[in-house]
Amino acid sequence: MRMRYFGDSYDIVKQSFLRWLRSFGEWSVHPMFTEPVTPNDVDAFQALLGAKIVSTEVLTRDTDRSKYFSCARCCGHLFLDPDTGLLLDSDTGLRMRSTRGVRAPQYLFASELVRMSEQRPKSLTLLFDQSVGRGSERAHLKDQLRHLRHHGVFGTAFVSHACFVIAGRDRGLVEHARTQIITESKLPPSRFLPRSRRITKRCT
Repeated sequence: MRMRYFGDSYDIVKQSFLRWLRSFGEWSVHPMFTEPVTPNDVDAFQALLGAKIVSTEVLTRDTDRSKYFSCARCCGHLFLDPDTGLLLDSDTGLRMRSTRGVRAPQYLFASELVRMSEQRPKSLTLLFDQSVGRGSERAHLKDQLRHLRHHGVFGTAFVSHACFVIAGRDRGLVEHARTQIITESKLPPSRFLPRSRRITKRCT
């Protein structure tokens, strides 16, 4: 999250998602700030989202990321707001991996999302993801969900210019969240991945 963009249209969508999921309980926010913020900035962002910010520490390429995200262990439902999104490495068969490069602070690594989900098995993690390529959002998000599922984390994704991933270890909880958002928002189910599978009866 960069406060220079505070109040833009993406923030309105973030606010909407958290409002649609409010019935699941209290939400916390880890903004993953990459620039220093003032107390007024924090108060304004909290007020907009209607959720408590759990860290104002600035994420840099030299940050100990394990310690940086350690506060998430005590959270219930958690919203993560990286500058870009989940790291995707097209050089390794669209496999997400961690890196120490100059752009590392802009991303949440897939392994970190898996770890946070394991630490909070009965809670949801909502992620704002701008790492998807324009025009290839659906394919990119499918790869992300496939990767997470391989590591025991279930997920659903909202496909749009402002993409979101909802993940957790509890498959039923994730599916409930998907249904809740569609019901509350009146958004078309086709905007969400994976699509619900129809149950067909086999003839005997």
